[in-house]
Amino acid sequence: MKTFLFSFALLLAAGGQAFCGYLEDGNELYTKGDYDGAILNFSKAIEQDQNNYIAYVFRGLMRQNKGDLDSALADYNKAIEINPKYELAYNNRGNVKRGKHDLNGALADFTKATELKPDYADAYFNRGLTKKEGNDFDGAIADYTRTLELKPNFVAAFISRGNVRKRKGDLDGALADYDKCIAFKPNNEFALNGRGRVKEAKGDLVGAIADFTRAIEQKPNYALSYNNRGWCEFLKNDFEAAISDATHAIKLEPKYGFPYGTRGWSRYGKGDLAGAREDCSKAVELEGVNSLDAAGDQGMLFFINNDFQKAVDAWQRTAQADVSVQREIQPWIEKAKAKQGPAK
Repeated sequence: MKTFLFSFALLLAAGGQAFCGYLEDGNELYTKGDYDGAILNFSKAIEQDQNNYIAYVFRGLMRQNKGDLDSALADYNKAIEINPKYELAYNNRGNVKRGKHDLNGALADFTKATELKPDYADAYFNRGLTKKEGNDFDGAIADYTRTLELKPNFVAAFISRGNVRKRKGDLDGALADYDKCIAFKPNNEFALNGRGRVKEAKGDLVGAIADFTRAIEQKPNYALSYNNRGWCEFLKNDFEAAISDATHAIKLEPKYGFPYGTRGWSRYGKGDLAGAREDCSKAVELEGVNSLDAAGDQGMLFFINNDFQKAVDAWQRTAQADVSVQREIQPWIEKAKAKQGPAK
């Protein structure tokens, strides 16, 4: 938003009054969430000046916010064609390419944005997100760190770096990031959830549940907090509480796969194999059969169906994807191996 308003101010200084009127009206409608009205005004600005690259970028942003990624991409391409040195166009186009799963294209655009503007914190942050999606965790951490050098209070960068550090097994580093974030924003539900997950990974289930409960108090309709608390309750063998929290998370977000997995594991803990199988199957369906996110619940399905080697393989993939879950998943790997019996 700050970049948008900054660029808009530059254009006001350079453009004519009538031309600026369309931009000003578009900007006002944008701040009110009226993307269609904003698009109309930015289109009128473009009609008056076909070479106004800023109007193309702003219209692209509106279309991007509406989910029309192809049209947004066309607008950013046109802006870059007109002015190849406008860093905001590259940053925004990178976000669109990332949304279209073109990670290499997104990386190239974010890198170009930082070359044009070496102190462009948002571009470093977005490149970090893209590297994380490509499993380049060290590269992501480096970009988040650069972001924080430029914007020391960038809360999302602390959370994102903490998430990656946790996945790499650097629990102390992750905890430090979440603590810093919470120092800036004491009631940030994302940071509280992140810190809770680290405490969980370190075996502090009481502390983890306290953070998840605090997150729920701040945002009662955030399904992730209920799911995370439910998983800790499962780890404490409090299966009824876990099922209750997971069920509530499902009511809030029926298409969110993880609570089905939490409830499925908890139902298995109660001896309800049919319920466990049904829930874990639903979790895998929603998370994506080929997704690493689904591997843990796939492992439970294999385990229930007495296919213990496939359970071991799935759970090992889970631990490889997120080193921090090793403490939780290793006992299940050992259970599956034990049920296989001695090697022949």
